[in-house]
Amino acid sequence: MPEMFAARNTTQPALIDPVSGVTRTYGQLADRTDLLAGSLFELLGFKRGGRIAALSRNSIELVELYIAAARVGALLFPLNWRFSPAQVAEALLDAAPAVVFYEAEFADVVAEIRTQVDTVWIEWSTGKDSEYEELLARVRPRIADVRRRLPDPKSLLFEPYLAISTGGTSGIPKSAVHSQYSYGACTLDYLAGTRVAEDDIYLMLGQLFHVVGYMAFAYLLCGRPVVVTNFQTDGMLELIRQEGVTAFMAIGAMLPRLVAEAEKDVDPPSTVRIVEYGGAPMGADTIRRAGELFKADLMQTWGMTEFGPGTYLGPEAHRRALSGEKPELFRSCGNSALLSTLAVLDLETGRPVPRDGKTMGELCHRGPNNMIGYWNKPEETAGLVRNGWIHTGDGVTWDEEGFFYIVDRLKSLIISGGENIFPSEVERCLGDHPEIAEVAVVGAPDEQWGEVVKAFVVRATGSSLTEDQVSRYVGETLASYKKPRVVEFKDALPMTPTGKVNRKLLK
Repeated sequence: MPEMFAARNTTQPALIDPVSGVTRTYGQLADRTDLLAGSLFELLGFKRGGRIAALSRNSIELVELYIAAARVGALLFPLNWRFSPAQVAEALLDAAPAVVFYEAEFADVVAEIRTQVDTVWIEWSTGKDSEYEELLARVRPRIADVRRRLPDPKSLLFEPYLAISTGGTSGIPKSAVHSQYSYGACTLDYLAGTRVAEDDIYLMLGQLFHVVGYMAFAYLLCGRPVVVTNFQTDGMLELIRQEGVTAFMAIGAMLPRLVAEAEKDVDPPSTVRIVEYGGAPMGADTIRRAGELFKADLMQTWGMTEFGPGTYLGPEAHRRALSGEKPELFRSCGNSALLSTLAVLDLETGRPVPRDGKTMGELCHRGPNNMIGYWNKPEETAGLVRNGWIHTGDGVTWDEEGFFYIVDRLKSLIISGGENIFPSEVERCLGDHPEIAEVAVVGAPDEQWGEVVKAFVVRATGSSLTEDQVSRYVGETLASYKKPRVVEFKDALPMTPTGKVNRKLLK
């Protein structure tokens, strides 16, 4: 991969960190990842198939580590930086890495757990002197010789490459292990969907400890700059203006928050070509307003850590929904991605359900982007992957045009008085209410009904919305039994590091 970057215009910006003011050109990126791979190989006695870990927010160095790990044949564990110190220690003891790289921000965490984990610790701080920079400098005089001894890249294609956290809110979540082959397939799938333009500047909002890192690499492989940042509502529109951003992927609650900010902005950014979104049910009004405010095409992405992208709802499908030709496409996650084979299978027979847009089954995926398996969890792997199909746990319908419609997570089903209620349907309904900024729906125990619908609502600025108004709005749009019996107003919804609502904390 470093060689691929070196073949680009070496003076072209590759990675931009707006916080530190550091920009790495393609030439610098190729040079530094070469040095880092050499350092891992020689200075640290690193052997092919060894393990390394990283504790960092999105940063230039973390991107460099992704590339160097591929070059040297390492298995990289990008850790969730929101873990508690105890969780970080537990994750590292499970991974047993030879080296742990960490951002200076997390020095206190490292100091607390350092004696618990037998490894080499290396600190970085973007734009400043650090142990990381010293490591690169030490190998530079010998890099030509070290480079000759690095593994043949072709021999590493099917070796374990990334162990990526699948999410979770307590304990240590499962890590999906991808090879360079499967992660490369994720990148190709994304390239086919997003169709990188020759003047694009991509804003990386998804966290690199999650699977979405392939989005940044798709743009880098096309020679386009990537702005590496960490999502914060305040100042994000100004950053888009400042860097001339043309594309970004808003995960979960990021999109409604950006839309709310853009509506208050006198002159929303005009450089954006395409707004991508995914990770949570989205109201049609939010989707429509995003396109209007940014004057951009729209694309929804759906996938899982276990296989990266699975479907895309592209700009033309959005135009059909917006025009009223096929408004139900607002509820669709799109058609299958280029390298993904998808089927909606009956939960009992395992056979495909009718493509009528009504009959629900479980969405299953197979393709070259499927993970190798879960790290140290063979039973969980066997439970998820059966006959080459990854069983996603999503209840889905499909239609004759090949569009998939996610009803909800099968385990999220609310059964109230014998009636099945999917939270996502209620969330989409409330998401279109003009006085609701954010919403999440869960099931709440009830002696009479078994469960009832409970809605957690963040009011829009200036709203005085009441519980009764929320409940009546749903009752007027959906069946009466689907309206929230309990409404709780909150200043903000708890989020996971990947930008999704943390439903476990709400329950």
